[in-house]
Amino acid sequence: METLTDATTIAAPVDQVWEAIENPDRHARWHPFVEQIDGDHHANSVRTCTVLVGTRRATTVERCTEREDGRKLVWRIESDTTGFSRMVSDWTAGFAIERDGPDKTRVLAQSVFTPAKLSAYVLGPILRRKFHQTQRIILASLKPSE
Repeated sequence: METLTDATTIAAPVDQVWEAIENPDRHARWHPFVEQIDGDHHANSVRTCTVLVGTRRATTVERCTEREDGRKLVWRIESDTTGFSRMVSDWTAGFAIERDGPDKTRVLAQSVFTPAKLSAYVLGPILRRKFHQTQRIILASLKPSE
């Protein structure tokens, strides 16, 4: 099992960062790969995300498996048309946040998965690099005021 974590600090209070992540409409506005989210972010709820992978539109169906209000949201990707689920299984992705001083919030993006095929093991370094790159782009795009 692979666990990949990236982090950033945002100059905004925890409640504003949490709202940007937790509210599906706001989340879709700042997230660079998400066009639309149908569903909510309550524990055990399912959401469908319309996403862009390069110039290709795809969908992911995700179940909220962990929710700690003001602290953590994690989704299990149940199905996707992006192609990632052909390379990985038991894939979860989410955010954890914590106060990092006055009006600053530390945000962690984490993906956990098992390489699904022998080729995914062989391509492991490339796969890990792609997941880290994607998480860093997402974190850099997180704007609580949008």
